[in-house]
Amino acid sequence: MYSVDIDVGGTLTDGIFSDGRSVVCAKVDSTPHDLTVCLFECLTQGATQLGYSDLSSFLEHVELLRWSTTITSNVLAELRGPKIGLIVTQGHERDLYGEQRLSPILSRIVDEKNIIGVEAAYAPEKLLAVVRSLLENGVRRICISLQGALQNPQHEQQIKQIIDEQYPDHYLGSAPVLTGSDICQNTDDMTRTCYAVINAYTHSALAATLFKAEDELRYTQGYSRAFLISHINGGVAGVSKTRAIDTMESGPILGLYGTKYLAGVYGLKNVIALDVGGTTAKVGVIQNGEPVYSQESDLFGIPVRVSLPYLRSIALGGGSVVKRVGDGIELGPESMGSFPGPVCYALGGEKPTLTDAFVTAGLIDPEYFLGGSKHLDLELAREAIDAQVARPGRMSIQEACCAIVDRAYDMVAGMIVRAGKELHRDLSDHVLFAYGGNGGLFACGVAERAGIGNIYLFGLGPVFSAFGSSVSDISHVYERSFHLPLRQGADTSALNRLTEEMRAAGIRDLLGEGIKPDGAECSLELELAEAGRPRVVACAQLHFSDQQELRRQLGVTGKDVSLELVRVRVKKAIARPAMVRQAVASKDSAGVVAGTRKIAYGSGDGNASLYKWESLQPGQQVRGCAILEAQNSTYFVPEGWTLQIDAYGNAQLKRDADATPRSAASLEESRSYGKQR
Repeated sequence: MYSVDIDVGGTLTDGIFSDGRSVVCAKVDSTPHDLTVCLFECLTQGATQLGYSDLSSFLEHVELLRWSTTITSNVLAELRGPKIGLIVTQGHERDLYGEQRLSPILSRIVDEKNIIGVEAAYAPEKLLAVVRSLLENGVRRICISLQGALQNPQHEQQIKQIIDEQYPDHYLGSAPVLTGSDICQNTDDMTRTCYAVINAYTHSALAATLFKAEDELRYTQGYSRAFLISHINGGVAGVSKTRAIDTMESGPILGLYGTKYLAGVYGLKNVIALDVGGTTAKVGVIQNGEPVYSQESDLFGIPVRVSLPYLRSIALGGGSVVKRVGDGIELGPESMGSFPGPVCYALGGEKPTLTDAFVTAGLIDPEYFLGGSKHLDLELAREAIDAQVARPGRMSIQEACCAIVDRAYDMVAGMIVRAGKELHRDLSDHVLFAYGGNGGLFACGVAERAGIGNIYLFGLGPVFSAFGSSVSDISHVYERSFHLPLRQGADTSALNRLTEEMRAAGIRDLLGEGIKPDGAECSLELELAEAGRPRVVACAQLHFSDQQELRRQLGVTGKDVSLELVRVRVKKAIARPAMVRQAVASKDSAGVVAGTRKIAYGSGDGNASLYKWESLQPGQQVRGCAILEAQNSTYFVPEGWTLQIDAYGNAQLKRDADATPRSAASLEESRSYGKQR
């Protein structure tokens, strides 16, 4: 039986198909108009590679299908959700309970005129007049988020009931109504409000796609086993148990879990995870073998006080548009995506992109892009770079390509510099894991600028988020607000009942999604309010005999402490793709050189040796300048670096001891960029 993991990116959709012994990868263009199209194209490609005549026949042998999507992230980033109405406590119509005078949500997701403040004591007829005005303004969803509602949700529920009674859902004029206390069990009013609004804003697009995908799988293809959606907290759930907010940035988070897994395989404690795809570049950090978490996070510029893995991103990837701005080069944030795509795709794109620069510089072979499945037009790329970048800057095409690539590397290195400052840690002693469709082209250039001397590249790098999904446990996460002052005589019986109810819910949900709960593990996290500040503590047990035992488990010594939130994780480990060690052969790779190519970047004499990634054996070394071409990606080794294939078929790169360091000016530019973002 197979497990299948599909990750939809902004430009390409990746798939991993594993029977626990071997792995097959698939990669197709994303179809932003309908993401179910690329889902089924990816499934079909994988089925074909595995020798099945049709998709239905293959799905009979699939035990588990997990899907991570960019739908909610795209809707929020591109601001194309429906009109939202928001009802809050009077006096907080503009700050939405945050510290800023104007909430970042204003005029982005919710128009100020559609935010209504209500008093603690409200008349139903006055409330209905407010709702009528929202509907007349074109509002299609209504959120209710009142101050202190997590502890006292009655007022939110009463308002929702009044609206539902007046506008029942079988009337055309109705609008779905949700409350902040139902969406988010967070004690912070601002975070709960932001979660509710983001969920309402992205819900429709996600629901339409997920239900369409599930119906196609169940009723057209006859697939009846587990179909699970990846969540931002590292868990998964079926479609019916998924909220839109749960899926935000779930793909990049999976890349971090893949990084954690491989860092453990290699015995590495401190790693920088760099994901460069077609649309975005992202940086995460592993320290002491675990992802670094941040209590102060943000979702596309919207602050939330939720513990999430540290992840920073910029709109930079292969499809990023290149512009001449004054005397300099600017990349992004506009992206050409997969359609019309870069100019070299010859699908009507007229704006040069980073991919066009890579092709023109000779770093990407236009005849072997994605293993030769997609032909690129070199001349169209050259003409676009010449007309829109080189000639306006009074430089040669070669100089323009070098300037574009340098700028891209500087921008990403700046993210790493910024991450070090935010985490108060020098990251130059970390190992760089580079992945994503363009990670192999960025790795060495970024490492040079960030002062990093060790890099790992991966055979599954082009499908790394899907790989992260494949090595993650099935995990359901449940949160409940629970206020308990930890003082003498406090009764823990209600807490014990709640954790048992949440554990039982996890077991039921596993069964409901076709997963046998045998061997499932449960873990408990409690959020405390200590001297007014939140603190999350992992507990080694689920049951506490009395408050003294609870305090010992939490390491609580102070008096002014209360329990505010209970989180239970129910985990079921499943078979992972095999990591097979091979015998290490000779270091000599001369016999597998596929030729040479003229390039405009990274080589003193303008030449690079060519290798097929799949032809290199464990132990063989490649010295830069070299280009390694694989079925789904390209790996670039500039002068001053040496690459060696390891026993797992991945690559470890080290900077030569006598290599010339990057100029101070370039490093300073990276640091300046890190400060500006």
